[in-house]
Amino acid sequence: MNTEQKIVFFDVDGTIYEAGRGTPESTREALKTLKKNGHIPILCTGRPKASMFPEVLDLDFPGMICGAGTYIEYEGRVLRNLLLSNEVLMQEVPRLEKSGCCVVLEGPEYLSCRMDSDVFQKFSIVDRLRKEYPERLKEIDPLTDRACKLTVKISDMAAFEKLVPELERAFELARYERMPYVEMMPKGVSKADGIRILLEELDIPLDNTYAFGDGPNDLEMLQYVQYGTAVGNAEESVLRTARYSTEGIWEDGVARALERYGLI
Repeated sequence: MNTEQKIVFFDVDGTIYEAGRGTPESTREALKTLKKNGHIPILCTGRPKASMFPEVLDLDFPGMICGAGTYIEYEGRVLRNLLLSNEVLMQEVPRLEKSGCCVVLEGPEYLSCRMDSDVFQKFSIVDRLRKEYPERLKEIDPLTDRACKLTVKISDMAAFEKLVPELERAFELARYERMPYVEMMPKGVSKADGIRILLEELDIPLDNTYAFGDGPNDLEMLQYVQYGTAVGNAEESVLRTARYSTEGIWEDGVARALERYGLI
């Protein structure tokens, strides 16, 4: 066990990357320095591997936790690849759609959705896949799809709320404050759960863990690690819950916090 080496987990969207703007230069330089100093940066995102785009992968992380803890990879080795059962998908997808929800199934190889719907107006990532990576997108088929999680756009909140008690028996729900979206992971799975598995694999103590995030699927992660840090643009629930906070993504928040922690 290397008691000097630290490991830092980074959410993607809203933390180190923003669609249309990219990654702040200060964050890029901080990641390089972090590795130069012998520490380990890890991507820890709600996105499945199938929707990881080059501009994020090119940041050259040695490992990634994707699908909010359902997929773990380190230096090319896959440590976990957890999928939802098709029985659960066949039961819940029709109920969600009947309640007016727009459903996207997300997996390590592809995403699936109703290709003849308005899904492309509601999900920018799905629209980008259609335009740039069509091999990673297919028509939804709950009977056969390989999905690790769901992301749902809610159009009728009252109808959705009626489903919540049942949904919570099969899924972990990460609900957004500012948008009518919810991410649905397998029961008991979270970014924190993924971090636990990776720490055991690398034999790194919890005292040496740091994380940065901004959204509801980051809550468990920020509470689990020793130094859980909300960026300044995070949702209010995240800012209230995280032990530490820093400036926003475009205010050099990540780099400034890493400096304050003495990691760079």
